[in-house]
Amino acid sequence: MLDPAPLVTAVDLGRELKSWLRHGDNRRIKVAALAKRLEVSQSTLYAYLAGTTLPPSHVLDDLLCALDLPTQEHRRLVTARDALQRRRSATESGALRVPAAREHLVPRELPADPGPLTGRSAEIVALDRVLAEGVGIAALSGPAGVGKTALAVHWGHRVAEQFPGGCLYADLLGYAQHEPRDPAEVLASFLRGLGLADTDIPAGAEERAARFRSALAGRRVLVVIDNARDAGQVRPLLPGSRDCFAVVTSRGDLPALQLRPGAHPVSLAPLVQRDGVDLLRMHLIGREKPHREAVLALAERCAGLPLALRIVAALASTRRQQPLSELAAELTGSLGQLDVGEPDGSVRSVFSWSERSLEPSTGEAFRLFGVHPAREVDAFSAAALLGTDLSSAARVLDELADAYLLARTSESRFGMHDLLREYAGEQAEATIAEPVRRAAVTRLLDYYVTAGAKAIEVLHPPGAKIEADWLAEVALPPLRTTAEAKSWMDAEWQNLLAAVSFSVRDGWPSHTVRLAAVLRRRTLDSDRHGDALVIHEHAVAASRLIGDRRAEGTALHHMGMASTRLGRLKDAQQVLRHAIVVCREAGDRYAEAGALNHLGILYERLGRYADAVECYDTALPIAVELEFPHGEAALRTNLGFARGRLGEHEQAMRDCVAAVAIHEELGDPGSIAAALGNLGEVYRLTGRHAEAFELYDRALTQAREVDAVSVETEVLRYVGETHLAAGNAAGALSAFEAAVTASRITGDRYEEAHALDGLARAHTSAADHAPAEHAWREALLIFRELGLPEARRVP
Repeated sequence: MLDPAPLVTAVDLGRELKSWLRHGDNRRIKVAALAKRLEVSQSTLYAYLAGTTLPPSHVLDDLLCALDLPTQEHRRLVTARDALQRRRSATESGALRVPAAREHLVPRELPADPGPLTGRSAEIVALDRVLAEGVGIAALSGPAGVGKTALAVHWGHRVAEQFPGGCLYADLLGYAQHEPRDPAEVLASFLRGLGLADTDIPAGAEERAARFRSALAGRRVLVVIDNARDAGQVRPLLPGSRDCFAVVTSRGDLPALQLRPGAHPVSLAPLVQRDGVDLLRMHLIGREKPHREAVLALAERCAGLPLALRIVAALASTRRQQPLSELAAELTGSLGQLDVGEPDGSVRSVFSWSERSLEPSTGEAFRLFGVHPAREVDAFSAAALLGTDLSSAARVLDELADAYLLARTSESRFGMHDLLREYAGEQAEATIAEPVRRAAVTRLLDYYVTAGAKAIEVLHPPGAKIEADWLAEVALPPLRTTAEAKSWMDAEWQNLLAAVSFSVRDGWPSHTVRLAAVLRRRTLDSDRHGDALVIHEHAVAASRLIGDRRAEGTALHHMGMASTRLGRLKDAQQVLRHAIVVCREAGDRYAEAGALNHLGILYERLGRYADAVECYDTALPIAVELEFPHGEAALRTNLGFARGRLGEHEQAMRDCVAAVAIHEELGDPGSIAAALGNLGEVYRLTGRHAEAFELYDRALTQAREVDAVSVETEVLRYVGETHLAAGNAAGALSAFEAAVTASRITGDRYEEAHALDGLARAHTSAADHAPAEHAWREALLIFRELGLPEARRVP
C-alpha cells in the first residue's frame, strides 16, 4: 500500500495518483490510452496528475478503476477528493492555480421545443427508425413553412437523453434574405461549443472539418443542421463517427447527400386536410364551435402549411365576434389573385392577409423587420429600428408574436422565420420609401454602436476610444454592472457580427468602422481572435470605401494582432508592416506606435530579438512625445524582455524596473504582472534564482487579481524555466504542466509550444523519457505549424 498520509491539497491527490500510475503493472499504461479511456484530453489528465485541476468525481472513479486500486484505497481517494471539493474556496497550499478547463463542455444548443406536433407521427417514427438502424444522417425535406425546423427540434428534444455528448444546432440560412452561412463559420461555432478556443480552431474550412470530426471522436452528439441550401453546404458539418447522429433540413431533397455519405431521406408534405383542420381547431380554443365548412375552407387556403395555419388561427382568435365563414370568404375572395397554386404562393397570400389585418403602425413595423441585419431583436433594438419609445416597441413585438409573424426565442427576444423575413423585405421595398428604410437601419446601427460602447466602457475601463458624435440618443438596456454588460454583449454578439458584415456590404461603411472600434477591446481581452480577424478585415474594406486612412491603419494594426494570436505569423508580419506605413502616411502617431509594438512582439515570437528591440526603440519616443504612459510602460516591459534575450542584462533590468514603476502609478495589475514577470526572467538569466522566484510570486498575485490569464500562463512558464535552472525537476514539472493547461484554456498556441518544450526538458531532467518524448513531439508539431524556431530535441 502507498503512503496513506492525509491529502490536504489537490497537489497531494495528484502526487498520489502519479504514484499509482508508476506502481507495478500500471507502468505499462500509456497516458494517451488512459486519457482516451477516460474521455478527456491528455492535457487535462496531466492537470489532474499535477494537481492543478481537481478531477470530477466520476472521472476520478473511472481513473481509479483503470489503475486497479484496492477497494480500501479507492474509497480513501474518492473520499479525499470530495473533502477537497468542499474546501475548494480555501487557499490550497503549494498548488499552482489555473483557470477551469473548457474541455468538458457539453453543448445544449437546440432551440426551445415547439411542443407536440399535429400530423407528424409517421415522420417521428421514421426518424426513430433511422436512429435505431445506425444510418447516421436523416435529411428532412419539404416546402417552406411545412414545419421542418419544428420537427427536427421537437424530435431532437425527444431523443436528447440518448446523446450524453450534447446537441449542436446551426441555422445555415440557406434561403434567407442575405447570404447563406459559410460552413467554415459554422464549424468554428461548433468547435467553440465543444470547448475549443479560437486559437485552437484552424484557419481553413477543410482543417476545421477535420478538427470537428476529431473533437466528436468517442462522443455521442446530436447535430441539427437547419435550412441547408445544398449538400455542399452540409458535408463539412457532418460527424465522422456513427456514434453521432445528424439531422439536416432543407427545402430540397439533397440527392447528392443521399448518395454520399448516404443520408436517409424523410420527406415532409403539407398536412392532409384532416390534420390541418385538427391544428386549426387546437388553436381556436375559446371560440364558439366553428362550422366545419369554414374550418375546411381556411385549412385549404393555408395549403396544409403549419406556419400559415398558425397565423390564420392567431388572426381568427383576435376576431372572436366575426364568424369564421366571413374570415374564410375574406381570404378566398380579396386575396385570390395572389394564389399561384403552389404552397409558397398560398402562404404568401396568408401572410398578406395577416399583414393587412394589423394596425397600420404595426404593419409597417413588420415590414421593417425584413430589412435589418440582426437575427434577433429585443424591445431596445426594436425601438431604435422603429424610431419609437420602448413601451410602443414592446407592444409591437407582442402583437407580432401573437400573430405568429415573430417567434419568441427567449423571454425577451424575438426572431423571424426566413420565409416571413423574405416576404416582409419584399413588402418593405414595395411600400416603404428608400430614405425611410435607410433611416430605420441607420437608427439600429447607431443603437449597436452606442450600447456596445457603453458595455465596453463597463467591461474594460476606460473602454473603447469612441468619438462623441458617434453616440446616439437611444434607449439603452441596463448596463451598469459587469454582469449586465457581459450578458448584453454575449446575447448580441452574433447580431453585432452580422451588423459589421451588413454595414460594409450594403452601404453603411462608416458604421462598420465604428462597430469595429467598439468591439476591438472585447476581442483583445477574449479568445475571439477569429471574429476579430473578420471584423477588422471588414473595417479595412470600409475605411477604404470612405477614404479614411487613419481608420485603415488602425484596422490593419488590429488585423495583424488577430493574425498573430491565431498563429498566422507570416500574414501578421505583412499586415503589421503595411499598417505602419499607412499610419505614418495618415499622421496617426498613436496607431503607428501600437503597430510597431505588436510587430516587435511578433519578432519576439520568431526569435528575432534584435528586430524586436528596433521596433520598440522606434515606438518608445512616440509614446513619450504623446504623453502616453501606459504605452511607454508596455514598450519598456517588452524592451526588457528582448534585451534580456540579447544578453543586455543591465539595460533590460532598467527597462523593466521603469515599466513596473509606471504601471504601479497607473494602478494596472495585469501590466504590473507582465513587467514583474519579465524582470524575473532577467534575474533568471543572470543566475539570481531566489530574486526571480520572489518577482514571479508578486507577478502571479497581480495577474490573478484581475484574472489576466495570458500573463499568468507566461509567468508559470518562467517559473518552470527557473526551477530547471536551479536543478529542481519536480518544481519544473509542476509549473510547466500548469502552463500547458493554462495555455490550452486561453488558446495561445505559442505559449503552449514553449510550455510543452519546457515540460519535455523537465521530464528528461527527471529521467522520465517516454513522457518527455511525447511532450517534445507535441511541441514540435506546433512549432512547425506556426513557423517558429523549432524546439530542442530531447536526448
